[in-house]
Amino acid sequence: MKKRWGSQGFFFGDGPETRILDYPRYGLELAVAGARRRNPPIPPWLRRYARTWQSFGPARPCAGGPRPEEPLVYGLCQAWNEEDVIYATVRNMLLQGADRVFVIDDGSDDGTAAEAAAAGATVISDASDGLFDEVRRTERLVRVAEERTEEAGRPVWWVVVDADEFPRGPEGMTIADLARSLPPWVDTVGSRVLEHYPGRLSAPRPRHHPLDELPNAHWNTIRFCPAGHWKHQMLLVRGPGELRFTFGRHTIAAPPSRKPVLESEASLLMHHFPLRDMERTARKFRLANSASGRYGASSDTFVKERTEGRLRMLRLAYEERYDLLPNTFPGEPRTGASVRDWRELVPPSERDVRHVPGAPL
Repeated sequence: MKKRWGSQGFFFGDGPETRILDYPRYGLELAVAGARRRNPPIPPWLRRYARTWQSFGPARPCAGGPRPEEPLVYGLCQAWNEEDVIYATVRNMLLQGADRVFVIDDGSDDGTAAEAAAAGATVISDASDGLFDEVRRTERLVRVAEERTEEAGRPVWWVVVDADEFPRGPEGMTIADLARSLPPWVDTVGSRVLEHYPGRLSAPRPRHHPLDELPNAHWNTIRFCPAGHWKHQMLLVRGPGELRFTFGRHTIAAPPSRKPVLESEASLLMHHFPLRDMERTARKFRLANSASGRYGASSDTFVKERTEGRLRMLRLAYEERYDLLPNTFPGEPRTGASVRDWRELVPPSERDVRHVPGAPL
């Protein structure tokens, strides 16, 4: 049974395929996980899909002749009420060498649009009906990427982030450095992801890189490709109707004639900051999850449940009760996270954040 990931074949009918033996196998895995008080593993159909949608080599011949013009690097972010962090999000992308950064503002009623513009972004106002809809969000960002790529008249490396995501290049490189070094057959670059948590003394400041105040982190271990990447948020768009981001930027969709998607062996390092200022973060989550809020009134129950979980995590993290944090990572204990200074988790070559700590971006 093929599961479609978008309306009207928007994602080329791409998705994991279940098999009849998957169900008893997964039932046994669920029972074992429950007995061990651990989270369920990723279902077998998703594990199989993660192994098959892409490849790490040039499976199809590269075009001969001179190398095409160097691709541009564009950043793209969708935001709603992210006034506290969007300036830093945009500045991070520009410091990583992005030629342009676009922010799609979904009807924010705070200073999100003004802060994004002040940081140097092109702001696109695109208010939805007030409800969270991942299909619409993804269709919108794909449409912006294709339209702006056509406008540029040359291929564009798109790096798509949420406002709380701060990717950078590997081994001390910027993202632009990496884009210039990749062979022309590469389609996408995966992201290793560090989940950051606040502590008792955390006090995130506006227009500062969140790393200044939120150094504690834990690896995100959810895998969407053989290399263990949770996200594939960097994609080379050569023209419309070819490769596209899927929901959440976890995988890349391609028409059957275009598969497999070719991934770079190099990867981004992405810092994720869903939990920031205590009062402001809690207020935003409660507003979004209220009966008339964009999550509470939406049919997407997963997002609402995830937000409720983050509210619990926010309180516990500020109390530094990391052993009680709800843990949703597959195969790990249901409660508790091993939190350390992020610099202890990466090689020395990746400890330079390419900005001056303690100073505005």
